[in-house]
Amino acid sequence: MRVGWCVESYTNEFREWLGRTDHYLSNPPPGCLFAVAVREMVPDIFGSMSPHGERVGACVVGRPVARMLPQDGSVGEVVRLWLAPGLPYGTASATLRYAAWTAAARGMDALISYHDRTRHTGCIYRKAGFRKDGATAAAKGAGWGSRSRPLSGAYSATPKRRWRLCLR
Repeated sequence: MRVGWCVESYTNEFREWLGRTDHYLSNPPPGCLFAVAVREMVPDIFGSMSPHGERVGACVVGRPVARMLPQDGSVGEVVRLWLAPGLPYGTASATLRYAAWTAAARGMDALISYHDRTRHTGCIYRKAGFRKDGATAAAKGAGWGSRSRPLSGAYSATPKRRWRLCLR
């Protein structure tokens, strides 16, 4: 299967689709700066291939969650990356590179992302040009839940590695 990338609006339909995926964080982020969709390539009206087939992955870039990082839109955080099983080798790092190209075109200075060190090694970030930028310890306490909005149970506090890609 051949895949292509396109920037899509982060609509309610997109969020619902993302919520139906098997991502370990079942709840999609509430908003974003932009979203990159990975779609199957299909022939268009002129016979060339274009990414307008079924959506098979997504990369959602939002404002950094960490309070210490700039919140002015100069730095974006990859808040969700999900790809369907069975996609060609290298699709994950290519999706991150397309998101970085889109971020640079929008005037951003850097992209950051975190990976759960108990789930994978982060090699997709290395292949996309990201560099290690520190680590976090497992959060202590109950997290961001409250009586009116309890935690979903999908998130568990684990140590994470931060990655950074400078775009300028």
